[in-house]
Amino acid sequence: MTEGRFGGIARLYSEDALARLAASHVCVVGLGGVGSWVAEALARSGVGALTLVDADDVCETNINRQLLAVTGSVGRPKAEVLAARVADINPACRVTPVPEFFHLTNADQLLAPRFDFVVDAVDRVMAKVCLIGHCHAAGTPIVTCGGAGGRTDPFQIQCT
Repeated sequence: MTEGRFGGIARLYSEDALARLAASHVCVVGLGGVGSWVAEALARSGVGALTLVDADDVCETNINRQLLAVTGSVGRPKAEVLAARVADINPACRVTPVPEFFHLTNADQLLAPRFDFVVDAVDRVMAKVCLIGHCHAAGTPIVTCGGAGGRTDPFQIQCT
């Protein structure tokens, strides 16, 4: 398997590592300025299954920072646009687009599948707290990404 689409991954990390990636299922919650790039990187790394969660549609204002945002995708659901892109990159990847926002009332349903890993790329703080709490309680590894709340100086962000 060292030749072909993911040969570089196998040579860099090993055939066993590539097999573990191919057997993994990762959920990316939030498909904007962080999540869209994360999902594509995972697809290009040979991850075997991705669940992509976001209810937003692509907007023209997303074009400056979101991987899936191009003129032809404006007005279309982010989860579906990114699922199609992942399929073009890695046809072996099983992609499940979930056009819903993550929140307390649907957390149990959206996290019911057993994921090997979850990526939190949501914008809303309460959804972020809920997602982290659910993953912690289930023992699911999670990486959380925080935005700067529209600020350009991260030192101006205060937690109270």
